Amino acid sequence: MKLPALCFLIQLFLSIGAPLPAMELEVRVIALAGHWEREMALLTQYHGLASFCESADHREGVYGLLDEIHNYHGLLYQELLETTHHHSARTIRRILKHLVKLEEDYSIESFNAFFGERCKAQTELEAMARQYKSGFGMHSYDGKIHVLEIEMHRYLKTLTKRISKVKKHVSQFYARRQVWEY
Repeated sequence: MKLPALCFLIQLFLSIGAPLPAMELEVRVIALAGHWEREMALLTQYHGLASFCESADHREGVYGLLDEIHNYHGLLYQELLETTHHHSARTIRRILKHLVKLEEDYSIESFNAFFGERCKAQTELEAMARQYKSGFGMHSYDGKIHVLEIEMHRYLKTLTKRISKVKKHVSQFYARRQVWEY
């Protein structure tokens, strides 16, 4: 196990209270993934980036949502490690692989670094807006906005795809688990 994942798990164990019932965990992971998909649609647009960069409330909401997603994924990770005798080993490995990949590549720190750079670029773009409005193509104001939107869309699309994979596996996993337990 890599160091970031290990640090995350140690932090998770220190912050976890009583374990959640399995169905509540499943419902919460699926609900958070849906909420993230709606938030991602806003963040991929330039006005969504501007709102994110300028509004502390919006940033806190996004970071709170990501933190909650990572926390529930940590709870799911822990449950899968503890209850492996009830489940298909292949399915568990697949879910764990997606969870670890999400934690390694799309942690809150990497998200913060990515959007910190985009907020800086957005601020510079707005400061130079008058000069860029007379430009053409990629060097115009609209061209620079388009480039920012494409960068954000690519990053958020991959992050959302990873979150959706966990959501898909969790919904299938718990549907099968209900059949196995009865």
